[in-house]
Amino acid sequence: MRTYYVTVPIIVISLTIVSPGLINVSFGQQEKLQAYENPDIGIRFHYPSEWGTVIEKSSCQNHQSCVLASDEFLLGKFSKEDCNCSSLKDYLKFMYKTDARKQGFSFINDNQTIVGKNYSGWQMEYSTLDNGNRVRVLDVMSSNNGNFYAIETAYSNESSAMRLPEFKKLIESIEFIPIQLPKTPSFMNANETEQSKPSPFLESSSNGLEILSHNSFTDSIGTMHVVGEVQNNSPTTATFVKVIGTFYDTNDRVVATDFTYTNPSDIGAEDKAPFDLTLTSASVPVSQIDHYNLVASSQ
Repeated sequence: MRTYYVTVPIIVISLTIVSPGLINVSFGQQEKLQAYENPDIGIRFHYPSEWGTVIEKSSCQNHQSCVLASDEFLLGKFSKEDCNCSSLKDYLKFMYKTDARKQGFSFINDNQTIVGKNYSGWQMEYSTLDNGNRVRVLDVMSSNNGNFYAIETAYSNESSAMRLPEFKKLIESIEFIPIQLPKTPSFMNANETEQSKPSPFLESSSNGLEILSHNSFTDSIGTMHVVGEVQNNSPTTATFVKVIGTFYDTNDRVVATDFTYTNPSDIGAEDKAPFDLTLTSASVPVSQIDHYNLVASSQ
């Protein structure tokens, strides 16, 4: 499994609602855990080393929105300004509206839960369509000091669902840590310090997946399309390749997040596949979008 960049938030697994046959499964004695810590967004956790390297998108350094990606999960972080949220319930509603736009969305359940040792959380489970195939998504959300976090994993069959107990262990290991604010010279005040602004349309890639091209337009009914092409430069087939988009206004605040799968979703070695990520004006303030970031990932 591999994860790669092109950029919510997103995207998560059940802490309390998993199959009875899976919930008590624990790491084997030979399981190797990888520690991850990011003081820029205030989080620390452990995950199985075979899940690959956690990749950070460039905007993780702005202490607001951020997406982390591994072979088996995505983690998104929002500030309260990003989603206009004042509580965890506000964030849940924000995430639900974002997820409900996905093709074939079907809500399954939601429950309150615990993240880490003692952080309040909420889980949501739903399914969506990938080229006609139904995929289940498990999403766990929590908040700390006015910041909101969502961690997601997706699976399509019984074998891929076997990683759910390991994901549960990841959730249990989470610690929220103080966010490390950037240092500024003593002769500069906050208003004078220059902030780097991302390019109007950012993309990134690693470990084999490359977004060869992308463009955006708004059609006659107000739907925004981000279209492009992904190439798999690795020697093996990339499965369930998705393109995740994070959309910003002129003040670099997140106004929308969404993802789509390439067509087809599996890309052979050295092959290419197109994608079309859409945002409807009915559910997203398309007129507020100034720039976006794309991330490509696969399972």
